[in-house]
Amino acid sequence: MLPLLVAAGIATAPSASADPAPPVIGPAAGSSVPQPGEDAEVTFASGDVTLYGTLRTPVRPRSGVAALLLPGSGPTDRNGNQPGVPANTLGRIADDLAEQGIPSLRFDKFGSGATGLAGLPQNRLVDFGFTDQVTHAAAAATLLSDRTGVPVDRLTVIGHSEGGLTALALADRGIGHGGVGLVEPLPMRYLDLLTAQLNRQLDAAVQDGRLAAADAETSRETLRTSVRSLRETGKLPARPDPLLASIGLVPANATFLAEADALDPVRLADEIPATTPVLLTCSDKDLNVSCDQVGPLRDALDHTALRFAHLANANHLLGELGPFPPGRLDVAVPLPESVEFGTALREWSARLGG
Repeated sequence: MLPLLVAAGIATAPSASADPAPPVIGPAAGSSVPQPGEDAEVTFASGDVTLYGTLRTPVRPRSGVAALLLPGSGPTDRNGNQPGVPANTLGRIADDLAEQGIPSLRFDKFGSGATGLAGLPQNRLVDFGFTDQVTHAAAAATLLSDRTGVPVDRLTVIGHSEGGLTALALADRGIGHGGVGLVEPLPMRYLDLLTAQLNRQLDAAVQDGRLAAADAETSRETLRTSVRSLRETGKLPARPDPLLASIGLVPANATFLAEADALDPVRLADEIPATTPVLLTCSDKDLNVSCDQVGPLRDALDHTALRFAHLANANHLLGELGPFPPGRLDVAVPLPESVEFGTALREWSARLGG
């Protein structure tokens, strides 16, 4: 597995390396009080991969509503956790939805949790792409539909970070028109966001003397060449810059990067049916995605039944920062769920299926 890009929330496809390097951004979240309901372990197949997840059934489930929860980038499991980052992002969303009587399914994406690498050989890992990730999510939607009786086109799909792009891709396949939740989502093409994030970090490294200006410019040029190559050929240069390799821009991840980048979130948002309830969030203290970057996505969703929540004090993993500034060490602090986000989610979900 590959580490997250520093303060970026972007990671790429699973690799066959042993243990993931711990990411350097994101909070460790505090525990939450489970809402009434029962968690049941489930498995489902997608091609030659068996995935493992949890089906949450509230004590009094609402009729006609069920939600599929999709994690962000990197080795993120069914609860929204990574090694060293127990954020519990999706676990808390399942709690919030259960409070509204909404059943939900969350699962360990490929490369994480009980699913792991599914025993696949090295050559299959190299071929793993974003399209596979979406297909796995579609299989999860089928299971959720079978267990709840809600048709796949009427399911609600909620994606956090990179999971927002997965949710939009599912909507493009006709899955999840009962509601689409885009929570601190990837708001532009994958490689455009990665470029913006890396350039910001290079600027900071030059400014504080950690990196020479000439070395930063070399990395920028290699990044431009890499993005161009991915978009034109689907491949990366054979000898990438060491800094870019450290964030996952290596040939083994070319398929995932090229396939994810080929999808434009703004275009996909524009295709969502007008009657679809949509929740879109951004936060002033999200170091990964800014509210300005989310603006074009918001505009593309204006034709839908949109609930836009502009948060003030949540970090990218939806931890409550209160009056404190965001920082790279948030990962070491046990944070409760953002009050603003929890309120927005419950208000939006209370109206689903109406």
